[in-house]
Amino acid sequence: MTADLKLRIGVVSARGLAAADKSGFSDPYAVVRVDEKKYSTKVIKQTLDPVWNYEFDIKLQPGKLPNLFNVTVWDKDTFGRDFLGEVSIPVKNIFDRNNGGLSDGVPRHYNDPLNQPQWYQLNKRMEKNNVSGDVQIKFGFLEEHVRDPQQ
Repeated sequence: MTADLKLRIGVVSARGLAAADKSGFSDPYAVVRVDEKKYSTKVIKQTLDPVWNYEFDIKLQPGKLPNLFNVTVWDKDTFGRDFLGEVSIPVKNIFDRNNGGLSDGVPRHYNDPLNQPQWYQLNKRMEKNNVSGDVQIKFGFLEEHVRDPQQ
């Protein structure tokens, strides 16, 4: 029997977001979509550089890996929300970047000190969107065959 392979996703922070409110700030939160599921951070009020430190785990099944992780940043308003940007990250690319990458062919454990969060530039959906900034995300495995260096 194969052990469950879990991927932990950490939505760490964002920087340089567009101001969506009259105050010159936004009340940002992020929504991560993985296949049919959605995961949301809490709202951080009156900032353009929120720190969420939000983590969640997904079970991965061999042969049924998601194609993309979609991260959308929104400004929370009393009545509705404003789009602040999004990024789509192909699953096959998430471990190819710098120190978030493969280590001698072995995927990094989430808690590996060499597995650092990576910055991804936010993109517009439509030309009229007021989008700026980046979102910081960390990916890593939680699985018995991937050694946790903290243990």
